[in-house]
Amino acid sequence: MFVHLTGFLLSLIIVLHIWIILTIFRQKLSSVISSIYIYLNLLVIIVDLCLIFYLSGIFDRLLLTIFKIQFVAEIFIPPILIYLYQTYSSGIKVPALSLKSSLFFIISIILSVLCFANLMFVEGIEYQGIVFPRCSNFYWMAIGYFYFTFGFILFELLQKYQLEKRQLEIANINYLLTRLLPLTLLGFTFVKLIPAWGFYHPALFLSYFIFSLVILSLAFKFRLIEVDDSVYRSISFLGMAVIFLIFFSFLIKENPVILYFLAIPVLLGLLFIFQFLDLFTHRKINEQIHHREYDLEDELEVLISETEKYIDNQALAQFIGDLSLKVLRCTKCAVITSRFDVKPYQITYLNGFDQEQLENLLSLSNSAFIETLEYNRVIVNRFDLSPESSLFQLLDKYNIYLVIPMITQANLQGFILLGGDRKSCQISKQDLKFAKFLSIKASHAFQNIQEIQKMVQSQKMADLGLLASQLAHDFQSFITLVKLDTRGNIQLKQHANYMEKLVKDLLHYTRPKELRFSSININNLIDMTLDLIKIPPQISVEKHYSDSIPQISVDVDQMQRVFLNLFENSISAFKDNNGRIKISTRPLRPLSNFRRNTWLYIEILDDGEGIPEEFLEKIFDPFFTTRKREGGSGMGLTIVRQIITGHRGFIDVTSKLGKGTIFNIRLPYLR
Repeated sequence: MFVHLTGFLLSLIIVLHIWIILTIFRQKLSSVISSIYIYLNLLVIIVDLCLIFYLSGIFDRLLLTIFKIQFVAEIFIPPILIYLYQTYSSGIKVPALSLKSSLFFIISIILSVLCFANLMFVEGIEYQGIVFPRCSNFYWMAIGYFYFTFGFILFELLQKYQLEKRQLEIANINYLLTRLLPLTLLGFTFVKLIPAWGFYHPALFLSYFIFSLVILSLAFKFRLIEVDDSVYRSISFLGMAVIFLIFFSFLIKENPVILYFLAIPVLLGLLFIFQFLDLFTHRKINEQIHHREYDLEDELEVLISETEKYIDNQALAQFIGDLSLKVLRCTKCAVITSRFDVKPYQITYLNGFDQEQLENLLSLSNSAFIETLEYNRVIVNRFDLSPESSLFQLLDKYNIYLVIPMITQANLQGFILLGGDRKSCQISKQDLKFAKFLSIKASHAFQNIQEIQKMVQSQKMADLGLLASQLAHDFQSFITLVKLDTRGNIQLKQHANYMEKLVKDLLHYTRPKELRFSSININNLIDMTLDLIKIPPQISVEKHYSDSIPQISVDVDQMQRVFLNLFENSISAFKDNNGRIKISTRPLRPLSNFRRNTWLYIEILDDGEGIPEEFLEKIFDPFFTTRKREGGSGMGLTIVRQIITGHRGFIDVTSKLGKGTIFNIRLPYLR
């Protein structure tokens, strides 16, 4: 088995050196040192081919000739090494043969002549199926010559080491002195000196594998071969071939030398097929990648130019979401924008993600997801996280690949979620670069929209206030005249009163009073408002007040107007029917640790007739009313929302026809 292993490894060594030569030609590394290095590899190939013949176990005249060929090939390695070192020291120019290098060539020629004069070998000795050359006393001259070569190279390297000042060259010399030279000397001792003393064993042939590794490491260290992906994969193939040949050698029972020679073209063929398939696969993959790649500058130009056009959050979010899906090749996207509320984040754009699941994610109190975004404010790539981390598991649960925060100075405008159903996805450096630009540009775009909307609203209210003042002046004069002389016309008087109320509401809306804050217990304020209303006996009022509510700073008169309007709406919803009004208050803790404001929650519920679904989105619009005949101006709920907004609060409504209506008010405890 050991003989078979030796034979196959020698075949693999030959393939390795042929591959080195072909790689140098493939990479077109045309230099003098490359040419000398190729010649060195050719000598090693000749030596290894001769060694395979020794495995026949039969000594004849042909084998004696092979002894001589191997000896001549080996004896010219020292002058080649000396010339290779001299070439490396002098650069790319062809160095002239110095007296020292010429001397080595002369000695090699003399020893070669002695070999062909049959003075080096006496006969062959067979041991465990391998023929070893039996050396004469003249052979010790060759051994001494090899050791002298090692000593000479060592002396030259030490001299150069002492004189060299460049750190890179010092590191290279140190590599030769401490690694390659001792390893080569050890291998030579095994293959030449020990057999000369009369000790023979097949394991000695494996030392030639050390020489090949030394030659290969020289190529990598001194850039005689450029290490690319093809080189890495070829070395991997040769490594796998070693493992295969070790197992295959156990299956061979006989010792056919022809099998070792056949292994050379077979391994070369497999290596070429492997490289061809690797190149073909690589090109196909690159074609797919190139097909999927995008021009970053073009996409950034689109991002910069298009985001400036939007003045609406919804439209901007849709553009950002669609662009992100296209560029980053994801199947799911959500744009989340921040707001000052108990739930500080709202879904502005959604594509692919489940809305209920996403709202659940945003509602998680003290979650690692929200905490990372609010405090770290960095792009989160799920595939860069540890699978054991809570954040990775949370993102994996909701199929999120990438989280892109939108930040302007100290403010978090929101974030963009990108994902899909795959368990792994490659986020390239180009993707991350686009994500960084997207983070900056999107955040500024949303901030610009907020500022534009504030300016537009301010200008709109100013223009509306000017118009309302003019109308109020004209209408008030007319209304006063009508009310002075109605001549008993009740309907005319009602219309005059309606117009007067409409004018007052319009003036209040367009020119809201400045808020005057004072602290009050909201439960007491609600009770004070209820005392001002005449509640029909068929309507019951249920109070579910929280005792843990601290006093809140509000404009008492304005908030009383809010409650008065809402209670009157609830009473009118019953139309002389029995029913109840339920009032609840309680404190709310924010879902975000970053926004620590406590909130006050007020709920006003009635089980009256309810509001049709098509009217729900309009009830806060100016002049919208379903009770015009009862004197409704359509400004009551508009002013209610205006007052709540002035307190930086929110009001929502939910209703079901025939079941009732719920108004939810959230007021912040501002610091």
